[in-house]
Amino acid sequence: MENIRIEIAGREYPLSIQSSEVTNVKAAADKVSAQVEVFRKQFSVEDRIDLLAMTALQFATQTNANAPTDFSSNSGLNPHQSERANHVLERLNHVLDA
Repeated sequence: MENIRIEIAGREYPLSIQSSEVTNVKAAADKVSAQVEVFRKQFSVEDRIDLLAMTALQFATQTNANAPTDFSSNSGLNPHQSERANHVLERLNHVLDA
């Protein structure tokens, strides 16, 4: 495990991740921040939550329409990974439903 700090939309987040994931996580954070900035300029929105929700929606709609809505079975993930993936899905759905 490696402890890193990433910045997304001007806010810093501490993470503990596998060393093999560091490059991908940092690249994903940069991609999210870049899209937030595009939306901020395009729509003149300053609220960080709105910008992050718009970005989440943008990325979610770009994924396969048949993407799983539950990672509990047949996902190839171990139980801990399934639980984490489902938690992320719940949080994303909460933001999108707000």
